[in-house]
Amino acid sequence: MNMHPYVRTLPMALAVALLATTVLQAQAPTPPPSPSVKVGQQAPDFAANYLMPPDVNGRRQRKEVKLSEFKGQKNVVLAFFPAAFSTGCTNEMSKYQETAGQFNAKNTVILGMSVDSPWANAAFAEKLGAQFSILSDAKREVSRAYGVFDEQNVVARRTTFVIDRAGVVQQVFMAQEALDPAQALEACAVLTEVK
Repeated sequence: MNMHPYVRTLPMALAVALLATTVLQAQAPTPPPSPSVKVGQQAPDFAANYLMPPDVNGRRQRKEVKLSEFKGQKNVVLAFFPAAFSTGCTNEMSKYQETAGQFNAKNTVILGMSVDSPWANAAFAEKLGAQFSILSDAKREVSRAYGVFDEQNVVARRTTFVIDRAGVVQQVFMAQEALDPAQALEACAVLTEVK
């Protein structure tokens, strides 16, 4: 039986197209799961530490920060980031440092947080000249409570929660690359207007 050449190659072409589609789907990164804490929910309370700058003797004191200490007083921007000193995290936290005064003017506290040790985060904060707390979640309890801990890569996924004075999550921003604090600042401006 004589088949047209196109008909003979059709099954092969179809097989190649299917294979290519499967390979492309396998290579496409799956988006990270959404955080377990959603807009409109009460933000889980937490206590996390950072190291204060050295005293005159070169000793550093640990300082504990609790989310609940801001309740009824200030909005909180809780910015989880994957790793101190990485390029994206340095860019993101530097932008928070540049805009810290604007957040303060909006009655908002910035809390950076990663699963790095308090010592690594203290060195990172000093490098940035950060005027806000960069907290350590070395036990991964806070990032797990918020649903942003990446078990496979052992980091907190880049996620920012804007929490109002009542302790309610008003906005959640996620990204693979550095987040621009402008979105969080806009959300805080709205919260300031609402009072």
